[in-house]
Amino acid sequence: MSEHIVGVEPKVYNGRKYRSTLEANTAKTLDEMGLSWEYETKKITLQEGFYCQYQKDKVKAINYIPDFIIGPIMIETKGFETPDWKIKKKLLYKYLKENDPNAIFYMVKNNKQLLEVLDNHWQYLGYCIEVRPKPKKTKDSVQSDAVTLYDSISQAMEELGLKGKSMASILRSLTGHTEYAYNYNWKLKKIVL
Repeated sequence: MSEHIVGVEPKVYNGRKYRSTLEANTAKTLDEMGLSWEYETKKITLQEGFYCQYQKDKVKAINYIPDFIIGPIMIETKGFETPDWKIKKKLLYKYLKENDPNAIFYMVKNNKQLLEVLDNHWQYLGYCIEVRPKPKKTKDSVQSDAVTLYDSISQAMEELGLKGKSMASILRSLTGHTEYAYNYNWKLKKIVL
């Protein structure tokens, strides 16, 4: 059940070939955040292969390989859902319901959705969000307020009065593209137990 999608070309990032620009960009974002992840390492058999009286050859198995695995989270990057994927997705949901009901599966179409997915699972992945206000310059010195740790970006945004603002600039800060977003420096901090 694999088909070529017109306009989707493989892309190389960091020496590895990905099936699309979206996959390569996702890998880059995960690297920039410093997260540990795997690419297409787990194969799930959704339907075993079988012999059929109406067909000479064996009917091939239907397998699914998640694009990314981040801890217990499976992420599929899809910019466009093909007819084949829509069928495979239904088989996957059925498989997970019956065989792995605690599985965490998401489909993302862009970095914004990726960040929203991860934001629901930072603690589960062993991280918290470290937020440091931009230092204030006074006549004699530079003052820096204390660092605050949050369970999620959305929690930090709410407590800092940023609810409703875009997470895009925060993503740029988390990945090191900008130092500050909304006058705060945002970092992932590994939780040490």
